[in-house]
Amino acid sequence: MSSRAGIALGVVLYRNPLEEVRRLIASLELCRSAPGTPPFQVCWWDNSPEDSLREPLARLVPAPDYHFAGSNLGFGAAHNRMMARVFASPGVSGYVCVNPDGVLHPDCLARLVEEASRVPRTGLVEARLFPDEHPKRYHPVTHETPWCSGCVLLVTRELWRTVGGFDEHFFMYCEDVDLSWRARAAGFSVRLAPQALVHHYTVTRETSRTRELSVRRSAALLGAKYGNERFMRARLQEYLALGGAPFTLPPVTRLERRFARIVDFAHLFDFAEVRW
Repeated sequence: MSSRAGIALGVVLYRNPLEEVRRLIASLELCRSAPGTPPFQVCWWDNSPEDSLREPLARLVPAPDYHFAGSNLGFGAAHNRMMARVFASPGVSGYVCVNPDGVLHPDCLARLVEEASRVPRTGLVEARLFPDEHPKRYHPVTHETPWCSGCVLLVTRELWRTVGGFDEHFFMYCEDVDLSWRARAAGFSVRLAPQALVHHYTVTRETSRTRELSVRRSAALLGAKYGNERFMRARLQEYLALGGAPFTLPPVTRLERRFARIVDFAHLFDFAEVRW
């Protein structure tokens, strides 16, 4: 990936407070003027089912960068639509998924692109979350990590062309784990950029039944896709115990050999050995 080529940022919205959007826009403008940041465009995909915020959001994010979907396609599906569009342009070397509730450090994008350019055949590079950093391990020198979080995640053009985007069977959650595993199985490097910081404060976020159901549904799908029936059934039981509506799981697929040393269900929702 060339550090001189342009990149595209994609933000998926769903009933986000306007103040949250303003805060993110302000942080992106600081990134734009930081040394080493490549030229970038920002695409906004609004999954909100109603259009009550459409007009004020459109004033913040002028057309054609703002797209109102009118229905909730899910996290991965919305990003896939934007990736397909931006990678149709030969001048875009990478796409960065950006959570709307994040605040990027001014150097975040520069450090992401720098990390992606450091090693050939890079597939994914994630920003480092703070103050609530994910405990999954990463190598202190190579920065390799078992999987990359989708909070602020750079996807290279080469990965998109070779592996594709998110699996749209995952409506929300676990799609980043799945994409990371597929990237590694295809021989791509999956890394964290320690100096690419994004503020993502979640301590005060209320526990949501909807979130807990989504996590367990997606985890059950992940277990089925990667041949772990025990994990799949355990997550499905948790989902049903929380009152989730029954749904049909796909048949449990036999794990392919190329995933044998990649897939990790032993650490539950961490999906990797933790550092603390």
